[in-house]
Amino acid sequence: MLYTPLAMEDIFSSQTETPWMGEWWIDGRLCLVRRDADGYVRLERLLSTDPQDFLDNRFQPNRIVATILF
Repeated sequence: MLYTPLAMEDIFSSQTETPWMGEWWIDGRLCLVRRDADGYVRLERLLSTDPQDFLDNRFQPNRIVATILF
């Protein structure tokens, strides 16, 4: 237990940056995507209410959906 006025993020800060995340429409379905350190935009999560969408290979997690050059 720490007795300090500092926030936990100030004490246990990590050196890595938080990746950019956003919502994109991919083939008519709303998806959560993130940009990794290499500049790739990867599919993080499918946001759908249709169970058939989750069986579609196009919406597998961690699939590269775009490349953004810095």
